[in-house]
Amino acid sequence: MPRISSISDLSAFIDQNSAFVSQVTLYTYVKARAGTSFPKMFENADFLTSLTISRWHIFSASVCDLSLFAAAQFRMSDHADDQTCAAISIELGSNILKSVEQTDVDPKVFTAMIRQLKTRAKTADYSTHAKGDGLFSHSSDAFMTWAPVVDEFKELDEEIMRNSMHLRWIGIRREMANRLDTDRTFSNWIEQKNQTRFTG
Repeated sequence: MPRISSISDLSAFIDQNSAFVSQVTLYTYVKARAGTSFPKMFENADFLTSLTISRWHIFSASVCDLSLFAAAQFRMSDHADDQTCAAISIELGSNILKSVEQTDVDPKVFTAMIRQLKTRAKTADYSTHAKGDGLFSHSSDAFMTWAPVVDEFKELDEEIMRNSMHLRWIGIRREMANRLDTDRTFSNWIEQKNQTRFTG
């Protein structure tokens, strides 16, 4: 697998894997709950709309969670303090969510998530969460809230749902840690900041 050696590489990794987690986790759960009636549900326009809306909410929360985790890698490698990590995570998540092209949900969904990311970024303990899953509760919460399944089922399945999301993130966190070249990526981020400062 190629190394992640620039901010654009890191942004692409976050975008792609957030889409993967949100779609696969959601669809796998709904398919399991629906059983043999799952194919028929895809003939229901209202259900398809609900599924799409759910996916965007889970995606946006996933982007924020993974952006915070990515920034924490620069704290662990001693490249950045918490304030700088906050700036990196906000930039990563905001740029991804602002560039989403879709007509399924109100753009305010992404605006609200960016505001939430900014709040979380300023109070996150990047040292503590650099290796663990402490930053990933919001995507799990979004899955619980937005999955188009009756609340009774979600109450019964909460542990299963949260564990399924948790397990998806483990491999992705490991892959990021293995592929991320913190030296080159952080240098690239500093270079971009300097270019903006002198040309912006």
